[in-house]
Amino acid sequence: MRESQHKMILDILSTGQRVTVRQLATKPVYSMYGGKRLSELKERGIKIKDHWVDLENGKRIKEYFLPKSEINKLKRGKKKWV
Repeated sequence: MRESQHKMILDILSTGQRVTVRQLATKPVYSMYGGKRLSELKERGIKIKDHWVDLENGKRIKEYFLPKSEINKLKRGKKKWV
């Protein structure tokens, strides 16, 4: 299950989308361990970046994304993530 979650997360990020751990808990990933999966991808050499987003209710959440250079490397097949 973990490998398929890694692939789903990477597929989402490689389209340029930004995600939160809470979003990873819903479809299509359904991972209650989204933070852990992101950390595991980082350990494998994927350069996942993050930044804080201020919500209207005053809370802050972290949003994760891939820089364009990393997306290009993945699309060209220069970087293997497994």
